[in-house]
Amino acid sequence: MMAARADGRLGWRGMICHKHPVSARLHFLVPQRGGVVLPQPLPALAVFAEGPERSDLLVHPASALRSLQRELGIEKPLELVADYRVDLEVAGGVLPVFLAALDGHDLCRAAIGTHWIELTQSIGMPWLDRELLRPGL
Repeated sequence: MMAARADGRLGWRGMICHKHPVSARLHFLVPQRGGVVLPQPLPALAVFAEGPERSDLLVHPASALRSLQRELGIEKPLELVADYRVDLEVAGGVLPVFLAALDGHDLCRAAIGTHWIELTQSIGMPWLDRELLRPGL
């Protein structure tokens, strides 16, 4: 279950990356409509949350990841990056953003409506999107 709010928006967002084990090339799976988070875009006026305040997440990040994986049709194993969690202040509370890593040497096929980018292709994206990608290094 993806813990949707009454307005149909999810109470979390996720990002998917792949770091090649030999070359260390870093790719991110991003929506073609823009932005860097999945499965829904960030709410308007999202900013980094200040302080240690955490949201009242109603779903465990692992189950959210599995739901995202099913929705995107990713069959390869994904693993949550344990030391990555960003909280964004949005209207109505705090929105956690998680990062999942695709294992192995090869990228999986991008789901319809998404594509893989390298970090250098984030130049020109809005500041918040680029900052969300930085900890993926």
